[in-house]
Amino acid sequence: LKLMECIISIFNRDKSLLEKKGTSVLRQLSLFFTPTKLYNAFANLLDNPEYGGEFCSKMVQTLNLILLTSIEFEPMRKSLKCLLDVEQQKLFIRLYKTWCHNAASTLTLCLIAECYDHAYELVRKFTEKEVTVDFLSEIEKFVSLLESPIFTGLRMQLLAPTKYPNLYKCLYSLLMLLPQGTAYNTLHGRLNSVSFLGQVYLASSDKTVSVPYQSAINFAELTDHFLKVQSKHQHELYHSYAYVTPS
Repeated sequence: LKLMECIISIFNRDKSLLEKKGTSVLRQLSLFFTPTKLYNAFANLLDNPEYGGEFCSKMVQTLNLILLTSIEFEPMRKSLKCLLDVEQQKLFIRLYKTWCHNAASTLTLCLIAECYDHAYELVRKFTEKEVTVDFLSEIEKFVSLLESPIFTGLRMQLLAPTKYPNLYKCLYSLLMLLPQGTAYNTLHGRLNSVSFLGQVYLASSDKTVSVPYQSAINFAELTDHFLKVQSKHQHELYHSYAYVTPS
């Protein structure tokens, strides 16, 4: 834990180092610690109020990308996809509360865990926050990740709208948030390829399919936490603007 604390402190002092070396350093750590232990430790450390919202957001973004793309994290991804026991649920909740520092990463985590009802709710909450250029950039990166191998299973689930109705609603809502451009065209093309299946189902039913293990997770509490963290970030952003002297 002391080693991880030192690493985070170094990255916090030198943000450019996080961007340049963060991914490689954190991946190297996974050779000495199990991914679950490593991420639980980082999640706990990032709760420290001495770290600003912008740094926490960048750190979460880096951790999230490693989780999605590194082969060393495959067992952890499988655990998150199947929240069958209490320990796996605790891991999801622990990561979620820290991932709230970055909205797109939070959404990604929910989609990995197949918590589609909550993912749809999150996208609806996105519309209530100020849509900034940075936020849209994060969403565009997320859309590119949807085309990666890690989300092959999710793309196949688009063929079963009766089982995953809120997956459709989540992705179509995300499409409505995006300005027309590369990311919009990518997501639109993916959804358009299965649009007939989704439209037929969604036109005939507004019911959601609940997943038993998800009922053990208090998503209302997680939503409140997400909104609280995002509100704090917005306050920090406005506060920083107040100190910018117009040229």
